[in-house]
Amino acid sequence: MTSPPAAAVVAPGGRQGRRADGRGPAPLPSWPVDALLWGFPVWWVLGLTPFVVILFAGVMALLLVARGRVSVLRGTGPWYGYVLWVGPCALALDNASRFIGFGQRWANLLATAVVVLYVSNARERLPSRRVVGGLVALWVVVVVGGYLGVLWPGTRLTTPVGLLLPGAITGNSYVQDLVFPPFAEVQQPYGAPEPYNRPSAPFPYANGWGSAIALLTPVAVAAVLMTPRRRTRTFVVLVMVAASVPMLASLNRGMFLALGVAVVYVMTRLLLRGRVWQFAALVVAGCGALGAFAASGLFEGISSRTTYSSTNVGRMAIYQETFERTLASPVIGYGAPRPSEILDISAGTQGHFWMVMFSYGFVGLGFFLWFLWGATVRTAAAPTTAELWLHATLVVASMTIFYYGLDTMQMLAVTLVAVVLLRGRVEPATAPAVGLAGATGAVAAPGTGLTGAAGRG
Repeated sequence: MTSPPAAAVVAPGGRQGRRADGRGPAPLPSWPVDALLWGFPVWWVLGLTPFVVILFAGVMALLLVARGRVSVLRGTGPWYGYVLWVGPCALALDNASRFIGFGQRWANLLATAVVVLYVSNARERLPSRRVVGGLVALWVVVVVGGYLGVLWPGTRLTTPVGLLLPGAITGNSYVQDLVFPPFAEVQQPYGAPEPYNRPSAPFPYANGWGSAIALLTPVAVAAVLMTPRRRTRTFVVLVMVAASVPMLASLNRGMFLALGVAVVYVMTRLLLRGRVWQFAALVVAGCGALGAFAASGLFEGISSRTTYSSTNVGRMAIYQETFERTLASPVIGYGAPRPSEILDISAGTQGHFWMVMFSYGFVGLGFFLWFLWGATVRTAAAPTTAELWLHATLVVASMTIFYYGLDTMQMLAVTLVAVVLLRGRVEPATAPAVGLAGATGAVAAPGTGLTGAAGRG
């Protein structure tokens, strides 16, 4: 018999939180998480993306209270510590206008913590493949959004929420990008002969799109290995091939670097396990993809963009300034990024690592890294190939935080992958696995929380 996932926190619950036979708490429903992930294109069209995780987290919190008994999954404690630590950092804010952005970020962090707690306790109705399926649905939306950016780069989405907000609020460029999101980030650095149309939908900025592709593509590969359905596998593979078009248009160096790290990481782990044929297949696929990208002019495009951009020099300068200014407020930071003293950008930007350090001090950074890197180390065993690909998402996140920000949906994806892997580590699955759309599939492999033969591919 396996050890329990964590010490249980027991709260008094009414009869509605019990099973019909009165033995133990009732299983939590899957629909809040399903609606959050599968319904994301609807929330984007409505302009609700800045608030949707908060809204569904409120529903999940009510369901958790009604259930009456909550367990904290081992390995997720540092996340709750991080979220709680952020609160007092508001004391360092220097003006009222920054409270709005701080409140939005903290509310989404609190909401993500509720989602983590909910999924940790919803094993019966939210087995691993169902969660992975929802993340793949989000990945498909990101790919489709990339095509919107390629085809209509100058277009903005007009949303109901954006129309309802007063002009004084939507006049802010950041708020405008959230509620009237552009399909692409159009950039034309000084001296460039033509603009670079970099896909961004369903996110405000191109780097957010690249970050989502880097984090979710390994999840999509895991889904191919986990599902027994040939049609589902074929569909995901076709979307993966189709994603190359907006990926090329993005000219996103960080995204390609992250995907390369993910592939090399899995290849190395497979070779160490003696899975020579899988290793060889991945080498062939990787070389084919690299050759296709090279033939398409990817490297020339990236070189051209960097020629007209000072992004490398600017990043190193802002990183140094961010660190030095954090030394002046090392405990609670500054509550939020602030304008740079040397460049026309803000200190505490250009990477989630730097944002957390500058905004919430070294203590907040310690909590955040404790969760992310701790979960990465805890789940490194990853006994199946599908789990290896899921683990690659945590490896990618551990690297990209130094140059990518993690917006709400990207952070949600990382935390959900961590929960899926941590759940599989501490106890075997007890419910039948389900297909990517929720249909009953093969029985989960004991001890992994994933699938049987498909998951062990």
